[in-house]
Amino acid sequence: MSDSHIPPELITNILSHLPVKSLVRFLCVSRQWYDLISDSGFVKKQLNRSVETNRDRTVILLEHDGSHCGNGFSFNFDDDEDQFCNAVKMYPPLQHCDILDCCDGLVCLLKGREEVVIWNPLLRKYRKLPSEKPKGVTNFWFPQFAFCRDHQNDDYKVLRLALFHYNDLPIEIKVYSLKSQRWKKVEEQWPNKEICHWDSASLNGVVHWLVADYGVLDKESLLAFDLASEKFKLYTTPVSPDLNQETRLEVFGGYLCFLVNVFEEYNDVWFMKEYGVESSWTRIYKIERDAVNWDFELFEYYKPLMFSKNGKKVLLEEHRKNNAILVEHNVEKIYSKNLIWYDLEKKQGKRVKNWSFPDAFRTATCIGSLLLLDGDNVVDPWQRNASPSEGLNLLLKAVDELENEMQEG
Repeated sequence: MSDSHIPPELITNILSHLPVKSLVRFLCVSRQWYDLISDSGFVKKQLNRSVETNRDRTVILLEHDGSHCGNGFSFNFDDDEDQFCNAVKMYPPLQHCDILDCCDGLVCLLKGREEVVIWNPLLRKYRKLPSEKPKGVTNFWFPQFAFCRDHQNDDYKVLRLALFHYNDLPIEIKVYSLKSQRWKKVEEQWPNKEICHWDSASLNGVVHWLVADYGVLDKESLLAFDLASEKFKLYTTPVSPDLNQETRLEVFGGYLCFLVNVFEEYNDVWFMKEYGVESSWTRIYKIERDAVNWDFELFEYYKPLMFSKNGKKVLLEEHRKNNAILVEHNVEKIYSKNLIWYDLEKKQGKRVKNWSFPDAFRTATCIGSLLLLDGDNVVDPWQRNASPSEGLNLLLKAVDELENEMQEG
């Protein structure tokens, strides 16, 4: 029996339900399968299924020892256990790099001030961006990056702010398009605002920062930059600024997320339930000091990574206050030492126990994606060729599994 006996539309539907690891192996089955899996329409279909089902969820850890980033590790996300499987060593395309952001299974990495890579860790493929220095400036600048998808133009973009030591120089804004593979200078001028925290949050093709008027940090607001229109917009935050609290922006559960840490007391998490509508800010959960059995005052805040599939737990990354380091140009970075399961109903937190985790790390959460299938290869220890007969057997097995799932549903 050969796959020619199976209707092409059925093969396409079945393959779109399979994990990325299997699809990569199936590229070697035949020319027909290679063309099908690498087709842009199939890549989008597979990505949409991954987004809808949270399939192939993987947590990426980049080791950090306080002076440089080292090895990469990954583990599949299993929300039925408090203990994760042993982390598997990975090979990032850049050594001593840092995680900037992640989107649709792609992770954006940075080394130094200019070396930027977009990496698909499940595929072990990447795209290196061309170096782009501000014109007429040598060493008196430092960058701030963001990465997200421009849905309107069906593109993935990296935004770079070039900030200068001299206040009389305006912030330079450039955007790299993965589709056009080039940098473009943005003509829109940066507003007269100071960035309060260097970590941005990207959602719906818009990059967000917490900002304030220069020298007036107690009047915090949310600044948004739309990558499609290349325009800025200001929003209010759900909580008034206070010197006794620390605030952060994240993207969590598909929403723009505002975190408030009132020192030694509690962590608040708010969602903008309807994007762009300031009145839709809603508090989702609150972590009280008594909810955890460790020194609450040692932590800057708890970064939410993802919900469990039943929505009753949140996986958190703890950011220690005493684990802050100063990197180039004295920009503060916080690195984690633990992951935590927080039960929303019981209001209790429990550390994830895993001896294979590095001592300190930065995280990225990924879903299964075939994006960058045409990118450059990273050394890939697990990939192997699949024979046509093996491919057909696995496809038939997938048919059985899909039928069982439909019967159970």
